[in-house]
Amino acid sequence: MKGFRLSVFKTTAFIFLGFLLTSTGHLAWMYRLMELTSADVSYQLSTVAGYALQAVGIGIFALLLKLKRKSPRLIFIISTLGYTACLFPAILSGSFAFSAVFGLLLSLLCGVIAGYYLYELAENGGEHRAALFGFGYGAATIGSWLLSVIGGGSLYYGNGVLVICSVLAALSVGAAFIKAQPSESEQITADSKPKIKLSRLLLLCGGVVLLFSLVNNIGFAFSASAVQGGLRVEFSRLFYAVGLIAAGFVTDKSRKYGAVCALAALVIPFIVLALRGELISTAVFWAIGYFAFGFYSVYRVILFSDIVRDKSVIYLSGFGLLIGKVGDSLGSEVNALMSGSELALVVCAAVLFIGSVFLFIRLFQIMYVPAAHSKNEREIFDDFSINYNLSARERDVLRLLLDDKTNKEISEEICVSENTIKFHVRNLLKKTGCKSRVELKTVYRSAH
Repeated sequence: MKGFRLSVFKTTAFIFLGFLLTSTGHLAWMYRLMELTSADVSYQLSTVAGYALQAVGIGIFALLLKLKRKSPRLIFIISTLGYTACLFPAILSGSFAFSAVFGLLLSLLCGVIAGYYLYELAENGGEHRAALFGFGYGAATIGSWLLSVIGGGSLYYGNGVLVICSVLAALSVGAAFIKAQPSESEQITADSKPKIKLSRLLLLCGGVVLLFSLVNNIGFAFSASAVQGGLRVEFSRLFYAVGLIAAGFVTDKSRKYGAVCALAALVIPFIVLALRGELISTAVFWAIGYFAFGFYSVYRVILFSDIVRDKSVIYLSGFGLLIGKVGDSLGSEVNALMSGSELALVVCAAVLFIGSVFLFIRLFQIMYVPAAHSKNEREIFDDFSINYNLSARERDVLRLLLDDKTNKEISEEICVSENTIKFHVRNLLKKTGCKSRVELKTVYRSAH
């Protein structure tokens, strides 16, 4: 239990520190660009190019993870130190060229850092990874908001932000050296895997995330014009943070509910536009929109995290965010190109929304609707464990025993002695009334 709690703390710490570091650095660089160049150029660099390079950074981490050239922890440490080093010229330089180049490097390294903490989430987050991600991201968003209100946001324009980012980087690197026992990870068995090839499933998931991201970005652009003197952008982060935390817990409770809420978030910008002129109603739905956006942010990450529970493709753990960032970049560019035509933005968002719904329904049927209304493997396992009053550790041992693991392999997997495993196996046989492992497996399969 202690090892599990430490693992949960470590995973949450990585997400909180990593996102707070990179979001703080990105905002400071964006404000610096606004001092050195026009708003349009600043937008293209910090938003369009920045999001695209974050996606590239996540891809680089995934490639290094797949090739196994360097340990994930070493990649993270080097990237975090490099990010901190690039912050100084990006923020302090009086040259636009220097600030732009080092700022774009920040975006690339930001992606690598995000790739690592999403890998940690998939590897060690266990059954509560949605809540861990939502809480870590939400807490970091609140932290970013607090920094923005200090001195009316002046902190981002001074050297103080460099001190804060340096401290966050040091804490992040320190967290990388915390040794914690991996928490329980769900395993997808043949009976519980979606009845579709992995490559097709990934393409479908990627299509849904990309369209969701495009609709969100374009929708918020045209609905923003409907908010006249309403909420400040800085204040809206609080609603987003609350949405992230709520989304984490709801998604852990039910993947279906989390997915439906993510789809529902796409409708909010259209409602805001329809209520134009009614200041109070518009502001309320604008706040609801930021709250609902938290469900999409959690959904795109957890969707891929669920798929990569099969350890052979864990290098894909960050692809939900990667594809989301590609959508963010494309959506931001569409907003810039169509900024003079609100009607064009609305039509574009509506067409993409229809496509989103079509793909989402298909994905929802594959991921969350059991064939012939039968129980999935997780439900069968839970029912079996409850029927025989199995402890948490006995469940861990049973899960691995059903995968034909030996006592030695099980002991290595859950980091306890082989004698302890033998003790738990004897208890399993006694509780189920079986005389051997073979009989236990037969009894378990009969529950299907």
